[in-house]
Formats: sequence, structure tokens, C-alpha cells
Amino acid sequence: MSTLYDALVSQGGLEQARQAADQETRAQALRVSYWTEYPTPYVKRLHVINSSPDPVSEADLLLSSAEGRPDHVLQFPVLGPCSETVVKEEVWAGQSGQGPPYAPGDRPPGVVRWMAFRDRDGVVWKRDGKGLSRLSDDWTVMSVGNSDAALEITGVTEGTPGVLPVKQAPSCGDG
Repeated sequence: MSTLYDALVSQGGLEQARQAADQETRAQALRVSYWTEYPTPYVKRLHVINSSPDPVSEADLLLSSAEGRPDHVLQFPVLGPCSETVVKEEVWAGQSGQGPPYAPGDRPPGVVRWMAFRDRDGVVWKRDGKGLSRLSDDWTVMSVGNSDAALEITGVTEGTPGVLPVKQAPSCGDG
């Protein structure tokens, strides 16, 4: 009887250790996110946030396309530690913020479908409406869709027109 009890306790300890290791692996990825704001009916801004104290590399955001156009990928070579980058609409839509107004409830082109990025340990993550999941280490943006799918790609850096100066991310630290 005590052997069975010892085995169950040991199994519980292993499960707790696995959960702790998974939480530690996901810790940085949980602090990388994005959101979109619509300050006026004509303007759209994408906020990309790394609120961890370590940089994130190879961040790619897949945006839905306008009618008849290929999907668009914004590529950020690096998201600095504790940083928030804001990208105005014209960088990915080729517009100057004076496009057609978005009616309430509309889903305008350029809405982020998902974000993929590489954390400090080289692990590749995907964040979308379903949450956070791990991707294979050999994942690349060209693996999106199938071979017939065309993608427009824009490399985004702080000096790119339409990219506002990088600012300190809220709630950044080791917590």
C-alpha cells in the first residue's frame, strides 16, 4: 500500500515539475503581444509590445489582405527589451491614413491574424486569437499557407516611415 502511495506522490511531483518547466519556457513568450487601435475612422495603429527584459527576434505579423490582394507580413528583426513599437496604417496598406472610413463592426484590411516570434532561447511561438502555441524551430514566414499563396512582406525598423519612436513598454521587469 505504501509503495502505491509513494508512486502516486512521485507521479504528482513529476507532473508539478513538468508544469513548472513549461511555465518557465513560456514566461517570455507570455509577455510579447500586439493590439490594434482605431483613433479615428480613417486611422489604424498597430502596437507591438515586448514587455520582457530580454529581446525578441524574427517577429512576424500576418495581416489579412484587402479584397483581391495577397496577405501582408510585417517583419520586425528585433523587438527590444521593455519596448512598444507603434506602426501606422500606411506602412502596410500603402495609404496615408486617409483611406476609406471603417464602419463600426467592420473588419478592415490589415487586421492581425497572428504573430510569430523567436524568444531569447530560440523557441518559436505563435500568438493568435486562440492564445499562445509553440511552433517548430525551423518555422519561417514562407511556410504560411501553401506554395500558391502570395505574401507581401515589409521589414519594419524604428527608422521606417510610419513607425513611431519606440517607447518603454508598460509593466516591464522580471515579474
